[in-house]
Amino acid sequence: MSHILIVEDEDVLADSLQDILLSEGHTVRIARNGLDALELLSQGQTELVLLDLMLPQVDGVSVLQHLRRTSPDTRVIITTSCSREALRGHAVEAYLRKPFTLEALLGAVETALRPKSSRTHTESSV
Repeated sequence: MSHILIVEDEDVLADSLQDILLSEGHTVRIARNGLDALELLSQGQTELVLLDLMLPQVDGVSVLQHLRRTSPDTRVIITTSCSREALRGHAVEAYLRKPFTLEALLGAVETALRPKSSRTHTESSV
């Protein structure tokens, strides 16, 4: 189906997200820090990024800024325990505050991967 990059430093959560998304038929890669995320993003083929904000080496906001400059069409879902304040002015498809439910995750992924013309709501600038 789709190529998804999970950027998450919590091993258990990253592995659980990967298992869920693989079971839905997606191709999934994991970056456990911001630096690895930038490297994987430079390789292309990423349609959706599940991005934590609190990351070692390079923070999630910096990854998001880089992504918007280099691949503005790549869709982003923020998965974090942080408030939305750090994201002010950055457009993302969804914001999932940890802990989030499986239904919220799958709904956000499904919506984010739809063509923009068929989405029921527009991306949010938080």
